[in-house]
Amino acid sequence: MIDIGSLVRSTKNDLGVGKVVEVSRTDAVIEYFCSVKQRIRKTLGLGVLQEARLQRQTRCYLWFPKQQRWIVGRVFDWDEDSLYYDIDLPDSQTIGVREKDIYVRCNVPIADPIEILAVKGHETPYFHDRRLAFVQSAIEQRALGRNMTGLISANIDLFPHQVEVIRRVLEDPIQRYLLADEPGLGKTVEAGTILRQFLLDEPQGRAAVIVSKYLVEQWRQELEGKFNLSQFGDRVQLVSLSDINQISRNANVDLTIIDEAHRVAAMADSSDRAQQQCFEICQSLARKSKNLLLLSAVPIAGNEENFLTMLQLLEADKCDRDGIASFRERVQRCQEIGREMLDFREGVKPDILQAKLDRLRKILAKEDDFLQLADELESCFASQENSQREQLVSDIRDRVSNTYRLHRRILRNRRNAVEDVIFDRDALPKIEYDLNDEQWSEIHILLDNWRKAAPKSIEHQIIFLLFFCASGTWLPILERVVKARLQRKSTAEIDREFGKNDAATLTATELFSGERELLENLLNTLQKPQEGSDRISLLRIAIIQFVAAALKIPPQYRGNPRELLLKIQDRIKRQVPGDRFPKIVIFTSFTSTCQAIVENLAKIFGKKAVAIHQKSKAGDDAVANLQRFKNEPNCFILACDRSAETGLNLQFADWLIHFDLPWFPDRLEQRLGRVDRIGSKMGAQFSLFAGPDMPDSLYEAWFKVLKDGFGIFQKSISSLQVYVGEKLPQLEEKLFAEGAKGLLSEVESIASEIAREQIKIDEQYALDEIDLVGDSASEYFAALENGDARHQEMLQAAEGWICQALNFKRIEHPNISGLLRYQPSQKTLIPSIDLTTKFIPHFKRYGTYNRRIANQHGDVNLYRIGEGSIDAFGSYIRWDDRGQAFAMWRYDESWDAAEGKEWFGLQFNYAIETDLQPVEQVLKEQIIENYNLKTLRRRTDAWFPPRLEKVFADTRTESVSLVEDAEILKILQRPYKGKGGPNRDYNLSKNRVSAIDDFVKPEEWDNFCQTKRKISEALLRERVEFRYKCDRAAETAKMQIENRIDRLQLRSQQLSESERLLESVLAAEISTESALIEAIVAGIRQPCIRLESVGFIIISGRPPAKSEDD
Repeated sequence: MIDIGSLVRSTKNDLGVGKVVEVSRTDAVIEYFCSVKQRIRKTLGLGVLQEARLQRQTRCYLWFPKQQRWIVGRVFDWDEDSLYYDIDLPDSQTIGVREKDIYVRCNVPIADPIEILAVKGHETPYFHDRRLAFVQSAIEQRALGRNMTGLISANIDLFPHQVEVIRRVLEDPIQRYLLADEPGLGKTVEAGTILRQFLLDEPQGRAAVIVSKYLVEQWRQELEGKFNLSQFGDRVQLVSLSDINQISRNANVDLTIIDEAHRVAAMADSSDRAQQQCFEICQSLARKSKNLLLLSAVPIAGNEENFLTMLQLLEADKCDRDGIASFRERVQRCQEIGREMLDFREGVKPDILQAKLDRLRKILAKEDDFLQLADELESCFASQENSQREQLVSDIRDRVSNTYRLHRRILRNRRNAVEDVIFDRDALPKIEYDLNDEQWSEIHILLDNWRKAAPKSIEHQIIFLLFFCASGTWLPILERVVKARLQRKSTAEIDREFGKNDAATLTATELFSGERELLENLLNTLQKPQEGSDRISLLRIAIIQFVAAALKIPPQYRGNPRELLLKIQDRIKRQVPGDRFPKIVIFTSFTSTCQAIVENLAKIFGKKAVAIHQKSKAGDDAVANLQRFKNEPNCFILACDRSAETGLNLQFADWLIHFDLPWFPDRLEQRLGRVDRIGSKMGAQFSLFAGPDMPDSLYEAWFKVLKDGFGIFQKSISSLQVYVGEKLPQLEEKLFAEGAKGLLSEVESIASEIAREQIKIDEQYALDEIDLVGDSASEYFAALENGDARHQEMLQAAEGWICQALNFKRIEHPNISGLLRYQPSQKTLIPSIDLTTKFIPHFKRYGTYNRRIANQHGDVNLYRIGEGSIDAFGSYIRWDDRGQAFAMWRYDESWDAAEGKEWFGLQFNYAIETDLQPVEQVLKEQIIENYNLKTLRRRTDAWFPPRLEKVFADTRTESVSLVEDAEILKILQRPYKGKGGPNRDYNLSKNRVSAIDDFVKPEEWDNFCQTKRKISEALLRERVEFRYKCDRAAETAKMQIENRIDRLQLRSQQLSESERLLESVLAAEISTESALIEAIVAGIRQPCIRLESVGFIIISGRPPAKSEDD
């Protein structure tokens, strides 16, 4: 029953517990107790009110009229018979209190801790010191991470290039970007971190992640393992392109992420209606989402149409898709400028810089600011002033790049620029030659005879290429191709393996004179029994030897394959401690070959040892097989057809086997990219099954083209797709016309052409490439690394509050050192309802404060701000009044013990940050909507890092001053020491609180606290060092914002009308930055100062009158 004095909760607000102060037939007036001095009243209908039964450990306020003061107690129990609460008081008494006499703080945090001290509701300094350490650690983490909590709390290795991409996106109010890193550099990690930050920034925000069907599970596991996606409930929808209809067109999606966005872009002009619809859904999501990330490593050259479509998706408004001609012109102009900027960098000789400068003057003849910088640089050449020259070169690079780059929201890292985080490619394979030399000799002669006898037509060139590809793998594939040619009839298998168009050419082209006899002889040769000498048998032998070496099976067994196999089979069934089966990945171009490999290897190693990734398998089956291979120790072989060549992360593999070589070099690049990526193993091995060991082998020749011409085993060719596409038809002609000799004749020319092509690509990317050596990028990364090195300090600061103050238990992982989680105990000082709703959901996973340990284990939390449990404690600490105020008597033997010689004053712990209220006012006045203040907060945290300042105010006289005396500060800054030994401290609460009255009269105490609080802040603001920090940061911010506006204006001026369609928000950005600059600077010059905690301290050379222990 709800009466006056009843404690209630409302289902219509989240204010928590309130007290009924008036009640009528239909309504009640509820008073919410924020603090002793602050209360809120709400009139609510009786139907939305529920009686609130207080849980054990609930803190409550009681008014004691005789003492004329408030006392804080804790609920111990509810006595149903007497209808009283049993309340534990600070002096260890337990008293019964009626519900109407109990006041419980609502969910509104206390505005200022001085209110707690002013009513003498303070707690022990023990609580205060631990709370302050937790808060200070959180502020330091925020300062180091520039409030990018999603980054610092993600379980990822920190690499400079990824951190810089993440920083640029998260500091931009408009988060619509194309992440275009070259393959293997971690675009998924960049996108996952940005997604995590979005979910932290927007508690109600929703996101959609769209990926290839084969990558759904990989993305799901990476998002969960590295970014703890389950922390955010069902707010992220991860779907494959083929299931994109699962996303409702009416869904409110605030962030959309599209992996391999170039494939989606290509669907825009597809003749397939289903693909068109897929693009339309993606386009609709892209336009509706405030934030958008497109992921694509496709190079611009040769892909201009798809690239233009991707850039147009970045624009939230509709724009013309027919501007391809002007876009190509812009790409060429970027390359022209990039050609000169390529070697225009710090450290280059003056004569080279002069030559580049001369050519840039001609290209940028109308750019006055550039010409002025160029004049200044030239004057440095004459004076030999190196430092000024280097700065001017950097300034010119920055100005030209930001003004003329293809698009401001393309972020691209290249492998050659991040060599310190990814190993140089060393994928040259060990060659394994087939064992059936006699059969191969006949096959080779017959294929060469067919080539020489065939008419020199394009159809026969295609057929010969099919013979070449089919003969380079498991020979039954060639047998089936020959049969299809002889029967002039294709099969579903041939169509699948070679494509319907080439299969049609194979079967529709008339047999030339003498061809049937040649092919029948070839078929007879292929059908001869080759027991134990076919390529799969060779594969089996190689794997047995490799596994035996990994398991350290004694050498005496190596010469007997049968006995060696028995040993391995026994170890599979009964592992020896320390056994680790190597992870072996086998790639083939053919689905049928892949199936044959799996069936053969499963017979000798068992089905559980072999996994398959095959085009004909359902997506779920492929994913399940991949997870078995990755996670099950006894599943050590993964056989893949071409379906596994894109997207998969297999960098944990020990051995990659090319069972055959694809004709398309970009497919081989994709294969190598599965293991050649960040996190790949040092010493991973590679092997190639290269066909027959004979001088004029077609397969040996093709291998040399790939190795010595394209250089693919030493360096990625992912950016050379256009060149490769243009070169392949020429190589097909050479293969058909001249055989192995023709292929070998092209090796030198390919190598030199690639060198020239690489220069062109460098020119194209020169303006778009991210600068990782600039001050901002390098300083930020160094700060993050330095912060991570202090993980032990973070642990101590966190556990001081969590375990020592609140009495949570620390649970160590039973098997992994360094992993831990927290769990409430019977002594935990938090009510059960808060434990259930605010904390326990975050305690399911183990975590660590050490990033290195976290990186070694999946599904492990990294304890930083942004992580669920640390944020739960951080949020609760803002509400919890414990530790926000204290009072203590500090006994110091060096101090004068005489009465009246005591020092007394206040300790103020101020949190200082940029004040964004001036910015909010400008946004309101100028009606600038949907501005992302969180991104601005990250920028201001970079210019003016938040910090905690501790000041001590000497209050012994009316004229308050901040303590500067080093000896007094040394005493004041000592940590609280409650018991034992000399120089101990006494908690002035409970029965000692009256000691305060000897220094400040009770009737003056409230005014004393409030007045000194205001004076201390004013004195802090007047400090020379404080003003210097604010003014210096304000000037830095002003300069950087002005530079940003300047760059945006320069870019706007040189864009054509059609180009402005691709950057439609540019004008609005310039306007907004210009409007906010003065407000931002003002907010730094006069920052927000928030009192975190406060304490009253007495220093004396004697203990207080009552000296019994706390």
